[in-house]
Amino acid sequence: MTYQSLYRRYRPQRFAELRGQEHLVRALQHALVHDTVGHAYLFSGPRGTGKTSTARILAKVLNCADPHDGEPCGVCDSCISIEQGSSFDVHELDAASNNGVEAIRDLIAKTAMGTPGRTKVYILDEVHMLSTAASNALLKTLEEPPPHVVFVLATTDPQKVMPTIRSRTQHYEVHLLSADELTALAEFIIDDAGLEVPQGAVDYVVRVGAGSARDMESALDQVTAAGSIPDDADALDELVEALCERDTGRGLIAVDAAIAGGRGPRVLGELLIGRLRDVFLASMHADLSRLPDRDRERVTDQAARLGPAATTRALEVLGEAFVGIQDAPDQRIPLEVALVRLTRPEADTSLAALADRITRLERGVPPVAPPVTPNPRPAAAPRAEQTTPEVAEAANPADGPVAEAEAPSVEPSVDERPASGAREALQAKKQARSGTTPRPPAAPRQPSTPAPPFTPPTAAPRPAQAGVAVTEPGPTSEAAEQPVPAAATGGAAAGDLPTRDELTLAWGDAVLASLPSRSKAFFAGGRFLDVSGGAAVFGLPNAPHMQRCEKGRPDVEAALSAHFGRTVPLRLVVDPDAGAAAPALTGVPTPTPVAEEHEIDLAELTDAPEAGATSVDRVRELFPGAELVDPG
Repeated sequence: MTYQSLYRRYRPQRFAELRGQEHLVRALQHALVHDTVGHAYLFSGPRGTGKTSTARILAKVLNCADPHDGEPCGVCDSCISIEQGSSFDVHELDAASNNGVEAIRDLIAKTAMGTPGRTKVYILDEVHMLSTAASNALLKTLEEPPPHVVFVLATTDPQKVMPTIRSRTQHYEVHLLSADELTALAEFIIDDAGLEVPQGAVDYVVRVGAGSARDMESALDQVTAAGSIPDDADALDELVEALCERDTGRGLIAVDAAIAGGRGPRVLGELLIGRLRDVFLASMHADLSRLPDRDRERVTDQAARLGPAATTRALEVLGEAFVGIQDAPDQRIPLEVALVRLTRPEADTSLAALADRITRLERGVPPVAPPVTPNPRPAAAPRAEQTTPEVAEAANPADGPVAEAEAPSVEPSVDERPASGAREALQAKKQARSGTTPRPPAAPRQPSTPAPPFTPPTAAPRPAQAGVAVTEPGPTSEAAEQPVPAAATGGAAAGDLPTRDELTLAWGDAVLASLPSRSKAFFAGGRFLDVSGGAAVFGLPNAPHMQRCEKGRPDVEAALSAHFGRTVPLRLVVDPDAGAAAPALTGVPTPTPVAEEHEIDLAELTDAPEAGATSVDRVRELFPGAELVDPG
């Protein structure tokens, strides 16, 4: 006996055997029972949902010798002949292959002929494939057919059917079957036919059927013949998981494995788009009743991880990739490039990719950051203008105790004083480096008694020192020669000020090095001359230099006061020998001597002598006898 495919063996022969089309069955049976059958019907819907089978059942009932409640008896000659495809009352025409006007004219010519049965039924499958001329030729007969003729048109693309044809028919839409209906049908066929199928075959054929009974039955035929389930689903799952995990390598490996297994890139891409559509519907909380329970749980989990925005973008990118895939030199390239763009957003600079990255940040998904190479060279710390004793000690722990012994500590201000925890950590770090034993904490320092107000003494001739020529400043330095006001000196008496030797020693050891860079450069060229008039006298090489140093005098007074723990006013004077006698300090730049400013008389300027031989003269010397040619 010749093997017959399952979708032919189990084609519905009665309305009761149609699954998932209750609305269509109810309408047709009601019209048959009450004798209100129309002259033309249009059935539209996806493939394998029962359009042609419904038309044949309708033809059976219209010609059955003993119908019951809109159902054929199935045993009369008419029912048997229609079921076997040998009836003269049913004429099927494939409009996809007979879409010309001549085929329609031949059909119209035969409609007037009588038949053995009561009703002649014309079934036109894929009617949307008719040409415009053929459709127009059918219009008149379709609108007013002979009384014994009924037209049943079937199509999977109803929007391509001419509106004039649709308006002359009763249009019914045929639905996809749910997963439960397909599962029940698959289990019924397996039991009735006695098929031996592997574990999980029902879920596989239901998933492949995707709501189509014929597709499900064809997949069941394949599983029965092979004795196993194809691994196509594994490749799709790997691709979707690669998109969820943003794993580029995983996706490319899945594509290579599927293509090596015989799956074409375009077919694989279409299957992936179909799976992503299920994920998208799950993210939109749409009806997924056509999917088995296990598949429904899987796509729901993938939708939660991928998100609506990423799923929508994946559908768009894959759709764009397959627009020109037929013209690609290698059809794998568009698919692989699309996967790279979807799994690595940083490789895609489109607005959609940026929006997807923002969406993942909003959902709390950490972006995939590229590996960062550590920099072995730490960044340099900012150079401080003034260095506190604690910081200077930490910077050079070996010299810390010596510097602390030489320079008296200064009580820092509240803002500048480090926290006790930080100070202890700094002290411990210094002791660990130097190998010294920890010192007991110093007793709290008592605040110093403020000095009495300073009364400037009367001007008196200043005794000249050996080797010091005191030059009285000119009119430009009168401000420097004026007595230092009490506000500037802080009211310090002459007896409270350090001696010239103390000033010179402290200046070379600590004070000059602690000045800001600008003040340090200007004051490095001077020296202390004397302590008189309630101020320390500081000599500079010339008057312009002294004027520039006047701007930095507050910095020097602050540094001296911080070093000696009391107010030390400063008075600047001109001392031509100051530059030569200034102490040489390591790391302190030596300022350029400032020249005396004088006016320049432009009338005294003369022209510079003409330059020597020009380049042309030198060329002539190199090539004796050469003649110069004017390029103009």
